[in-house]
Amino acid sequence: MVLSQSGVRLSEELISLLVPEGKGFISITGGGGKTTLMSLLAAEAKARSLSVLITTTTKVASPYLHDYKADRIFDSEAVLGYKPERREIVFYAEHHTLDMKKWVAPREEVLTALASLYDIIIAEADGSRGLPLKIHTSRDPVIHPLTTATVAVMGTWGIGEKAFFSVFGEERDCLVDQSYLQEFIESPEGLLKGMQGHSAVVFNGAEECSSEELSLLSTLSIPVPVAVFAASEKEDSIIKRIR
Repeated sequence: MVLSQSGVRLSEELISLLVPEGKGFISITGGGGKTTLMSLLAAEAKARSLSVLITTTTKVASPYLHDYKADRIFDSEAVLGYKPERREIVFYAEHHTLDMKKWVAPREEVLTALASLYDIIIAEADGSRGLPLKIHTSRDPVIHPLTTATVAVMGTWGIGEKAFFSVFGEERDCLVDQSYLQEFIESPEGLLKGMQGHSAVVFNGAEECSSEELSLLSTLSIPVPVAVFAASEKEDSIIKRIR
């Protein structure tokens, strides 16, 4: 286990980076910690006296199964008639007709209308069925047109595992090693797909990484100008700022 090397919380650093003026639309993509990261970012924004809407452009865990730290929950377009207070987190998505564990995306135009009511909207823009890595298709991630910031998440516990067990969308019988991860980063359907605006990569679960695994992450070449963190969402800490 590697201990944190930074006294700055992950959520604190990301909110300052992604919404430097305290206003924006954050889309979160990838696998291995998107839902948890939404809750962390919302709590940090609330602590800064901002109003926050948590939502999705795809599917998201039911607010009765995951604690989003929400002060209010809406499951219909009645949310349009609600004026949020400062330091308030509102969750809004629609019930899934077939799966009680998941709620689904509101209409795009509804999210566009809500953007004028909230300081920050945080949207889960991807799905990975709980796996730490995600290979995209032509249908995802679903990035809302108002997005001003993006975070791509990858779970580090996939390192060293068979790809078809730990990577959503992968069928090859190979290991998730340095060469695989570099390909995963450079692929048009890989980790960086959909990134725009202020952006960051979070290698989540790094508190459990060995020093060798942290070194591996540091060797990866990321061909776009983004901040890169090896971090622990569970501890809300930065283990190592890679870039």
